[in-house]
Amino acid sequence: MGVYQDQYYMDDFVYDGYEKIEIEKRGPIYICAFNDAGNLNAMSYQQMAEFNNFLIKVRMDPECRVIVLTGNGSSFCAGFNLNDLALDPPAEMGRTQRDFFIMQTICSDQVVNMRACPQPIIGALKGHAVGGGLSISCACDLRVLGESFKMQAGYLNIGLTGTDMSGSFYLPKIIGFARANEVLMTARRIGAEELYDWGFANRLVEDEKVLDTALELAEMMVKNTSPFGLRLTKESMQSSVDGNSFDTQIKMENRNQVVATETQDAYRGTRKMNPKLREDVKAHPENYTFSNH
Repeated sequence: MGVYQDQYYMDDFVYDGYEKIEIEKRGPIYICAFNDAGNLNAMSYQQMAEFNNFLIKVRMDPECRVIVLTGNGSSFCAGFNLNDLALDPPAEMGRTQRDFFIMQTICSDQVVNMRACPQPIIGALKGHAVGGGLSISCACDLRVLGESFKMQAGYLNIGLTGTDMSGSFYLPKIIGFARANEVLMTARRIGAEELYDWGFANRLVEDEKVLDTALELAEMMVKNTSPFGLRLTKESMQSSVDGNSFDTQIKMENRNQVVATETQDAYRGTRKMNPKLREDVKAHPENYTFSNH
């Protein structure tokens, strides 16, 4: 264990005990992939629990700066795994108690933890995003769509509502109120090209380029930003989605900017831009690079 763990009593940041998700580290960029391709990555209790565990743990991981979220196989996430939905509740609970206190909380905790996660999350999305998959797609900070991507409020098709796991919070803000109503009230499948035209995604590419394109965006973030500054930027952007007043948002921006100025990254960054130090920057670039934390 390192100093970070010893001094602050932190667990080691090990992510190799999962079965229904896979974590791959590419330096400061972590790829999180849903790993139940045979079930189109439908949300089983195990998959949701592992995803929540990862999101809670990675928040404190100083080495992770950006997360790319994707799904193994042909689809991103086909909604709730109906095999698990058919499970009987514990003997001491009725179905309503189980569904409210366990199932629905575990489901919604995924997007709660995505929002609380200070690292930006880039969705690398292809195939189906149905029901909960739609909601998780909306909760990403940026999205890269493959040409096969199709989104559907599948809850409506099984007698439930079209609003679940923050979909009614994010989607109107991303594509507009009328279009979000169309998605969430008609339950029709909407393809990648139409969604891209609506402003749902940052990029639309061929399926085989989805992950690489998302990684390019992630690498751009890593190269051009400091870790702490990027995290504070996500905080401000998520706050703005809440519909804060102009005054409240300005105050948050002011606070975050002042906090950032007191970091070593800001010291290095401002010195790097000083024309009087250009020769020193060339001779000693290590003194002017951002930290990893």
